[in-house]
Amino acid sequence: MTSYILLEKIRVEDANCIAGFTYGFPAITGFLGFTHVLSRKFNAEFGIEIIGCAIFSHDFTLHTNEQYDVHFIQSKRPPVTLQGQKYRAEANKTPPIIEEGKMDLTVSLLLQCKQVLSGADEQKNIYKNSLKKWVYQARLAGGSIPNIKNISFWTEESNINKLKRKLLPSFVLLDATSALEKHVEQSKINHPNSDFFDLWTDFFAYKAESKIDEDQQTVQWVRKDKPNPRDWFVPLMIGFKGISPLYNGQDVEHHRDPQYPFRFVESVHSIGEWRSTHRIQNLSDLIWTYHIEDEWYLCQQNQQFQTEIEPIEQLQPASNNDGAFNYDF
Repeated sequence: MTSYILLEKIRVEDANCIAGFTYGFPAITGFLGFTHVLSRKFNAEFGIEIIGCAIFSHDFTLHTNEQYDVHFIQSKRPPVTLQGQKYRAEANKTPPIIEEGKMDLTVSLLLQCKQVLSGADEQKNIYKNSLKKWVYQARLAGGSIPNIKNISFWTEESNINKLKRKLLPSFVLLDATSALEKHVEQSKINHPNSDFFDLWTDFFAYKAESKIDEDQQTVQWVRKDKPNPRDWFVPLMIGFKGISPLYNGQDVEHHRDPQYPFRFVESVHSIGEWRSTHRIQNLSDLIWTYHIEDEWYLCQQNQQFQTEIEPIEQLQPASNNDGAFNYDF
């Protein structure tokens, strides 16, 4: 029996909303990093490991100025000297502006446990009090947590409709990498020289194509349909790929923790889908977990992704030569 912990309606302030070269929602690595922090403390205290999480978004606000274009709101941040004294602007010197993208959001996280949680009410209260303390101490995608509505405990056999009522209204984030895989395969049949980056942007970019009316000798621009216009697809950063050998931690200067190996990486992007929570059927299909293979460090779901139109085959492991992640954008 699989046990779950629901962190209901976590309010996060000043979270990072830039992921790789996309923006709008924190990277999956931010949520799994938060889950890993809780897992280490929960495992040390109770001997129970948390292996992944599902992400439900209730609300968000980007810190932007939108007039003719989207610009993130920036502020001057005085640095701190080594002596701990605050920086004071001189006559010919002003504090620098550190460019960053921030957002406020409200999310619920469904944490999956590797071991079974106790069903005793007294033990559940102990779980709850410890988790609440650790949640307020942690950072989620770089943002601070001022409030969490509730913490509850569920199993695979729990009434899923009851869980939906707690989470609605919200959207759950799904891994749509297999949809990207299928779109690339179909496009390569008719257009072998298609650019992988253009095929990736087909899911979310506004594109138009020209249609020529030879009789009237006119050209009409028509919006190009997305691969599946019935779904809400978004660009998504899902992990990292190594671009250097794996170094000994002591061989790299200024390494955060020299006892661990070190590798330079670049971000990996794919496609995600926001799906209304009322459409979910299986909790285990929603859980994001770490998948590490060779130089790939990815966040993936174990679900068999399906679209509204037809099933899509599951993408093979990212390190295979024919995997969608191997495309060099």
